[in-house]
Amino acid sequence: MRTHSDFETAVEEGKARVRFSPQTARVFYNPKMSLNRDLAVLFASSYFPNSLELRVCDPTTASGVRAARYALEVPNVAKVIAADRHPDAVELASQTVLLNGLEGRVSVVASDANLLLLNHVNERFNIVDLDPFGSPAPFFESSLRATTDGGILAATATDMGPLSGARAAACVRKYGVRSVRTEFEKEMAVRILAGCLVTIAGRLELGISIKFSHATDHYARLYAFVTKGRKAANESSAKLGFIQYCPTCLARQATYSLDSITINCEFCSGKTRIGGPIWLGSLWDSSTVESMIQHTPTLRSSRLSEIQKALACIKEETDSPPFYYTTGVVAKITKAKPVSLNRVLNILKQEGFIASRTHFNPTGFHTNAPANEIARLLRDTWNKP
Repeated sequence: MRTHSDFETAVEEGKARVRFSPQTARVFYNPKMSLNRDLAVLFASSYFPNSLELRVCDPTTASGVRAARYALEVPNVAKVIAADRHPDAVELASQTVLLNGLEGRVSVVASDANLLLLNHVNERFNIVDLDPFGSPAPFFESSLRATTDGGILAATATDMGPLSGARAAACVRKYGVRSVRTEFEKEMAVRILAGCLVTIAGRLELGISIKFSHATDHYARLYAFVTKGRKAANESSAKLGFIQYCPTCLARQATYSLDSITINCEFCSGKTRIGGPIWLGSLWDSSTVESMIQHTPTLRSSRLSEIQKALACIKEETDSPPFYYTTGVVAKITKAKPVSLNRVLNILKQEGFIASRTHFNPTGFHTNAPANEIARLLRDTWNKP
């Protein structure tokens, strides 16, 4: 095994330090994912009671920085097991453990993620954190089996092409979901990811509820609460449904039954697109979001202001209607001049509609106003003398 002196670059992220060569950095450490890891330790610190000793699994650890940060920054984490099947990643993660003095709390294992998780079905984890390259779906079943009743399965998906509708066939193959191309693609990505997880959990008689989620940069991320039992599984499955979307007029409708789906849009008679099954339940738990906001000042992060802004936005959209609009696409479809987001929100609220920002898109907004009403209001705004 190489010594610390063989590594050319040192990086501090949160309270953790990592050393690597330029070659291993490109493969095993992505600085753009630091916000993902910031929110992971913030969630764990905010969600679980301090009295509960936590066991954490990081089965696709790469550099080991995520595992190290759980141990260093979440006070009640007692044990972290980190694994990777790539020998260079195992070596790098082992060096990260030594560099941060975590030999007694973080164990690095050379193992395939599924094999590691299936070996822990009798000694489960409070948190299983999936952060693979691409889709986490191949690891869902083994992760669910290794998560305690009342534990959290966190998952990151970086394959946004299938999840956003750009590669529909790949989405069916990977997630068992028919995706559609929409302007609310990041929300669709999270709902597809959650829908896949709920479907797999149902086969194991496990229930799922989403406590927190976000879609930032090039990935989608969720934190799912796992509950054992048929009743919980049935309740989760009942929140799966379909989206009917009209690209001509932007009308969208969620339905729990295919019986109510129509081929042509009821507003403009355009051909609709059907996607699903996806998760139609909430994407956030309001008390969890509030707790994360309160704990944010304790987080060590170079992106603290970005996190605070995102959480404030998520708090605003927590109870909003699903499937956001964007000002640019609305302007294009309605052939109206672009309107600032603040003005759109004010117009909708003045007319008595719900309207809120979304963290998914800087020009996006949630509203319960129908698409044709949004178009009318914007046209009227610009037609006024």
